[in-house]
Amino acid sequence: MSRERLTVDVPDDIVNIPDSVLDIAGTNRVELVWRNELGGLTFRFHGKEGTRYIKWQSSAELSPAEYEDVNLITESEKLRWAGQYVAVPRVIDCGKQNGAVWLVTEAIDAIPAVDQRWRDQAEVAVRAIATGLRRFHDALPVESCPYRGAWLRTTSVPEPERLVVCHGDPCVPNTLLTRQGGFSAHVDLCRLGIADRWADLAIATYSISWEGNFGQSYDDLFFSTYGIEPDAERIQFYRDLWDKD
Repeated sequence: MSRERLTVDVPDDIVNIPDSVLDIAGTNRVELVWRNELGGLTFRFHGKEGTRYIKWQSSAELSPAEYEDVNLITESEKLRWAGQYVAVPRVIDCGKQNGAVWLVTEAIDAIPAVDQRWRDQAEVAVRAIATGLRRFHDALPVESCPYRGAWLRTTSVPEPERLVVCHGDPCVPNTLLTRQGGFSAHVDLCRLGIADRWADLAIATYSISWEGNFGQSYDDLFFSTYGIEPDAERIQFYRDLWDKD
């Protein structure tokens, strides 16, 4: 799956920029900022109307399950829905061309939680990630959400402690912070859907501990900020499921 721990920062001179991306950017310089293991690319450009991000994903050689996790048309729908209730990037356009999908969003003036500046302020970032997920879970209405979370398609999941609209991929880079270190917004909502909130909480805290992020556990701080006692059984279940998926 196209997840944060498998994503790397790469220079833009080692890939061929897709024609659809060049068409969208026009005469503006395009900068590659992310690439995932499924061939998905994220570009940034600065135009007259502000900064835009273009996500591009080829469907070639992807299994149906893999493509479902990176279907940018679906993500555009989820962003528009979630944007009624929480802070997420505003969708400018999306489409398909030559076996690939693309999504253009308006940039948010914020800093990813994975940014180097937070490495010496890990507790600031952890609090922001926990605060953001709490707001996300509290604000999005389960009763009107049209999307089912990926984990609910797994028959072996435990009885949900509480169903919420989950982010689905709450890894560190998918939370944006203000310049002062507060929570700002969420990005990458392709896996959004109704699920047990522990599906998000287990993976958010797991991601914080990965070497590419903060390199150690901040579970106590995260759960106290979110406002919940840790559920060791559900945490382990969803982390194991993540590792197997």
